[in-house]
Amino acid sequence: MKKILIALAGMVALVACGGSPSAELLRQAFDVVESRPDSALVILGKMDVASLTEEERAEYGLLMTMVDIKTRHEQITSDSMIAASVRYYDQHGDKWHQAMAYHYRGMVKYALKNIPEAIQDLKRAETLAETLDDELLRNKIYNQLAYANYRSSNSPQLLKYSKKLLDSSKKMNDSVMVARSYMMVASGFANMEEMDSARVYMLQSLDWIDALDSLTQSELMDGVAEMYQAAGDVEKAEQYLKEGGLKHSYRGRAYVTLACIRQKQGKYEEAVSCAKKALGAADPFVHKQSLDLLAELYSQMGDSSQAYAMQRRSKEFADSLASVNKASQMADWQMKFDEQQMREASDRKSRWLLWGVVVAVAVVAVGWWWHRRKMCTFGSIIDANVRQIAAQKQEIARIEAAGTQNSRQIEELKRQVAERQEQLSARLHVGTKLYDRLRQGEGISQASGKDLQCLVEFYALLRPMQWYQWEQRYHALTPKQVAFLILQDELHNTDDQIARALGITESTVRVVRSRIKGREK
Repeated sequence: MKKILIALAGMVALVACGGSPSAELLRQAFDVVESRPDSALVILGKMDVASLTEEERAEYGLLMTMVDIKTRHEQITSDSMIAASVRYYDQHGDKWHQAMAYHYRGMVKYALKNIPEAIQDLKRAETLAETLDDELLRNKIYNQLAYANYRSSNSPQLLKYSKKLLDSSKKMNDSVMVARSYMMVASGFANMEEMDSARVYMLQSLDWIDALDSLTQSELMDGVAEMYQAAGDVEKAEQYLKEGGLKHSYRGRAYVTLACIRQKQGKYEEAVSCAKKALGAADPFVHKQSLDLLAELYSQMGDSSQAYAMQRRSKEFADSLASVNKASQMADWQMKFDEQQMREASDRKSRWLLWGVVVAVAVVAVGWWWHRRKMCTFGSIIDANVRQIAAQKQEIARIEAAGTQNSRQIEELKRQVAERQEQLSARLHVGTKLYDRLRQGEGISQASGKDLQCLVEFYALLRPMQWYQWEQRYHALTPKQVAFLILQDELHNTDDQIARALGITESTVRVVRSRIKGREK
């Protein structure tokens, strides 16, 4: 019997803490996956995958995909795990998890060089993320869409998402992403042969160069050098190439720029040497550019066989890119997708306007009844104490009115009334102190579960209408989840403020919001 009681107590403790051991491990993994993916992998390795619920499997698949993207991007061979998560969240998940799943499946497709399907998933993620209060997620999606459209040679979409990325990075005050965004906008304009606009954005990116690491600084210098070379300013082009430091074989863009400079100077042998170094670039378009340049150089040098060979290699490479990327089809698909989203948004606004009128009329008609209903059916946790106090007072009055000589019973009832009133007052006092701390922006991470329960009871009395709405909307919220709603809906705190108040990370804030969403009736 004792063992059974211990087991039951353990189950109650798990429920009070918010879930199973697997749920706690998933929460811990979410906390560290962005900054320490290796640590997240260790945590996930402790889980018994076979015992997970369907929801936990979806979350596990999402987390494992995030770890894979961050730790072994080039070794990814399959999208089956994240595809299962997408299927689950399409049917059961909230929009945040659904957007995350589509985003990371898009990244997996990108890693697998399936650019068309990558763009399709990323566009779906974008549509979902636009409705969420998560700027970081939108920033990641814009960034990936910009790169995917660069790979598919879709310059208008590249420019569109580079600008959206720039605006988002400024909102986040992320200096690194602001600098990279300026570079990407400049690339978009350059690909559309709008060189004046490209020059403006490229020079603006130089204002943020100190925020970049050495590799990205070199990329920026390469871009500025290419810009000056195209404008015919060889001296400045070489100056920026030297500042970037031509010492890394992966800097194919810089070698193409230098090869173009040497070509104009008539130094064909040096130009050929630089163009060959650019062939090892990871960027496929730099690789093709170097092949075209080599064909032109060999032709100028009178080596027709080599010129023909390079032309043939360039055409074969261009054909392989076209077959993989399907650039024109994806450009049309994205335009139609955006048009459809605009039509749906317009239809939703019209429907909302119509329903708004209907609801306004209904609210006016039943508002007073609704208010009285909420006050009468208000299910505060302390109602039981209040009713018992009232019943005991009535019993005391009845005994006294009857003239019954039972002073001992009267004294006992009065003692119970005083004790209950004292308990009620003490609990409300604790709840008041915690609520005041939240209003003043102080943390309550050290508050016990009992203290949080007092906060719930106080808030239920303080804001009966709001409490009634929560009772009607959600099923069995925990005290900590109620505290979260107070911070979010009552005090209008940001995710960062909520995280500090509850002693959790910002990523956990999104997880808690998702779990509260899952308790909707």
